[in-house]
Amino acid sequence: MPSLGSHLATARLLAQRLRRPAIDAERGSFYLGATAPDIRALTRLDRGRYHFFDLDDFAHQDSIALLFERHPALRAAARLDAPTRAFMAGYLTHLVMDEQYIVCIYRERFGTSIWGEDPRGNLLDRVLQYELDRRERDDAVAMSEIREVLANVTPAADVGFIERETLGRWIEVVREITAHPPTWDRLPRTLGRHLVEAGYGEAEIAALYEDVPAILRETLDHVTEPRVREFLDQTIDRSLERLREYLA
Repeated sequence: MPSLGSHLATARLLAQRLRRPAIDAERGSFYLGATAPDIRALTRLDRGRYHFFDLDDFAHQDSIALLFERHPALRAAARLDAPTRAFMAGYLTHLVMDEQYIVCIYRERFGTSIWGEDPRGNLLDRVLQYELDRRERDDAVAMSEIREVLANVTPAADVGFIERETLGRWIEVVREITAHPPTWDRLPRTLGRHLVEAGYGEAEIAALYEDVPAILRETLDHVTEPRVREFLDQTIDRSLERLREYLA
């Protein structure tokens, strides 16, 4: 799924497009919410608890609808306090982006219907995630603004299914991750465990890291830039629609 840099950059763009006081006055909570579904990296709990999407279910799913079905007190944004309302708005952007990626990118280009049991599909998927994240980080102005906001945010949202103490630890993780430079240097750390689990040997892994441009070209040739652009545009359009509905 898209990495934190992608989610934060998308949240920033959405905030600029919407220009809603509910978001602008609580930009830190909004950004924190946009990263929060990935808090399972800390809690080690099931992905569905935070993403409200079953990866093994190929029928149509609506992550936001399921979120509010399970946590109805969060449905009415006007009844929430300001930090929680902004946090939940950010949370929705993450759910939309992940849902779009699964349906429009992963299942179409990297899923078992294309690659079967060949682990290379998942390898290319992770390379694409890394590259999309790297591109967003390459915007120094945007990332500097995001880091400044995150540096001053205090986790104040009360959503029930994530403890505030856990959010406090999570914001430290997010701050650390957003400090990473937009380079390929961290690719081995990002992919290492996944490559081993996929059955790649040491020699194969070493060869891959020695020619990152080649694996990136293979990835982008397979997905195509127009499809990536379409995914990003659809994410923005659908996020705007869901946010306007939520904040109405």
